[in-house]
Amino acid sequence: MTQHIVPGFRSDSVSPDPDEPGFPIPYAEPRPVEHTLHGDTIGARYRWLRAHGSPEVAAHLAAENAYTDRHTARLRDLMGTLGKSLSTAVPAPQPSAPVLDGGWWYIDREQGGNDATLSRVRDHEALRGPQGLPVIRGGELLEGEQILLQDRRRVAGIAVSPDHSLFARAEVSYDGCIITVTRVETGEVVDQVLRGAGPDLVFTADGTALIHTALDELGRRHQVRRHVLGTDGADDTLLFEEPDHWAELELTPSRDGSALLIRSASPAASEVWMLELTGDHRTPRSVTGRRSGQHPVVEHAGDRLLMLRPDTGGRSTLLEAPLGTTGDEPGTAVLLTARDGEQFESIEAFADFVALQVRADGLPGVRIIPRRADGSLDTGDVRVVGRGGELDAVHLEANPEWTQRTLRYSVTSFLTPTVIAETDLVSGENTVLSRAEVPGFDAERYVERRLWATSPDGTRVPVSLMARRDVPADGTAPGILYGDGAFGTANDPVLMPETLLMLDRGVVVAIAHVRGGGEMGTDWHQQGRRLQKSNSFDDFVACADHLVATGWVAEDRLGAVGTGAGGLLVAAAANRAPERFRAVVAGTPLVDLLETLLAPDVMLTLEEWEEWGDPAENAADYHSLRSYSPAENVRETEYPAVFAWTALEGTDVPAACAAIWIAQLRERVTSDLTQRPILLRCTPTLGEDGDPRLEGVAWLLDQLGAATLEG
Repeated sequence: MTQHIVPGFRSDSVSPDPDEPGFPIPYAEPRPVEHTLHGDTIGARYRWLRAHGSPEVAAHLAAENAYTDRHTARLRDLMGTLGKSLSTAVPAPQPSAPVLDGGWWYIDREQGGNDATLSRVRDHEALRGPQGLPVIRGGELLEGEQILLQDRRRVAGIAVSPDHSLFARAEVSYDGCIITVTRVETGEVVDQVLRGAGPDLVFTADGTALIHTALDELGRRHQVRRHVLGTDGADDTLLFEEPDHWAELELTPSRDGSALLIRSASPAASEVWMLELTGDHRTPRSVTGRRSGQHPVVEHAGDRLLMLRPDTGGRSTLLEAPLGTTGDEPGTAVLLTARDGEQFESIEAFADFVALQVRADGLPGVRIIPRRADGSLDTGDVRVVGRGGELDAVHLEANPEWTQRTLRYSVTSFLTPTVIAETDLVSGENTVLSRAEVPGFDAERYVERRLWATSPDGTRVPVSLMARRDVPADGTAPGILYGDGAFGTANDPVLMPETLLMLDRGVVVAIAHVRGGGEMGTDWHQQGRRLQKSNSFDDFVACADHLVATGWVAEDRLGAVGTGAGGLLVAAAANRAPERFRAVVAGTPLVDLLETLLAPDVMLTLEEWEEWGDPAENAADYHSLRSYSPAENVRETEYPAVFAWTALEGTDVPAACAAIWIAQLRERVTSDLTQRPILLRCTPTLGEDGDPRLEGVAWLLDQLGAATLEG
């Protein structure tokens, strides 16, 4: 949802005193506009701030920026220190390791700058190092190594023919991808006639044709086509077309190379078809039928199909079905059902085993299920892979070969740089293949913990917590609670330089994994969307209460931080429990949600309608939004200090949302605004010099009494 407002201007000259005479708080003038909907009348007092191109809106935003300049001027040294620390703490390149496929090692090199190549080298015994794979030394090519992509950063998709002689790439262009097929040994261009294609590329079994997606005028992958190499693109065979303009297609070849799965997915429904890659099969066959409100996962397992979908009670199930299964699913059998707190997310089949990506107790993990001699799954012998630390997140990595006897995975946590490892399916031995290097980082200085808060309805809510090891849980430390809780997004563990900056100042950093997010699976998302959105806010306040009750954070030193939908979360939580938070930072906050959804000039996606509801047409949606939309529900009481930042370009949330919320806060709260200021920073775009995110961090540290390094 993007709107544009004439840019305001940031003042270059500032004063250290924000409340000096002649520089008043920039109160917006209320201009109530009443409207009645579903029997309810509300007055939109600051709707004029939504005016596109209005000089008075530009003037108001300029005044807001100047006022914020005055308040944050004394923090410039701190901002400089934080900025310098972040600029020197450049994230280490993500680790990678050569991948073996068809007797070739494929090597992904990314070491900063312009070094982003993809190459390959033939496997042989002398090439392998101590870990059983080629040893890569910087930009030095191995003997016999061939460069496949000189710069892979503009390449959205690749495919290798079954005999590994042809290489196809989909390069990003203005109106879709340009498809180029080359003969690897010579570099000869075999085919380059396809334009406006999607990134999905799959060779047929004999390598004579390429199956790809085509884009419509909106950039949606709506067709699957078969292109015979060396022919005109106009002669391509149309294999499938998706008429639902909300749905998009995705292609996945089976690991044994015999079939192709075509997945159509929209926020409201999904369907999966199968197409044979051998012979002259030209008609995909539906294997799931159209599933409204469900997104089943299908995997081709050689002699059978494997599926993931919820049962009638909402639990994840792993099922198997014959290869000839059609939409009515005859012969489908349940193999495994998720336990409480579990969600099955994806599945990958190999000749001798199956790898299951799961989510358990809010964290991603991997499990291995062996296959018997007849190809059936031995679900009584499931093995967990890679878990060690309390907050370890384990994900499957590239595992392309059907007959491989090892499995690659990655491990991360909030205090663990990314590790790529491999487990041997026979011996059970785990080998670290590559790890990210973070100079100067000492994990022993910090601790990470999994806490569980209890929401008012009895639901247990996971909290991820990080602290410096010497910070006592005695109720004196400052703390920051992050949250998002929308669209099923999961805040999984990852090491961030920004987090270390906070920890080094004695700040306890926590993430509330509230309902509406995806940390606990699909049902967790469903419980925090639309008519049940209030659960997200109850969860966040419960997590804040738990941090204080357990002594991790001082009662008067807790800050709340959220961006986008997370801005909505922290603003609504502040309305519910303003006494719980000392300060709130909300970035590009969706805080005038009801008015935004009703605005005729704001373009929304189906995913957004599904998440928030349709207040114009649905009375229940309207009254639910009316009850929690932050701008409409500011209370006449003391509030935490507030710093909202937004931008006129480069964000999906209208800048007016933050401006209207700030105006409502200033009008209603009873706090002393000199002690608990309410500030708005609005920049022309995000990511420029003077990034408001850094300013918000400095301001928050100051509000919590944590501006200086401790220990």
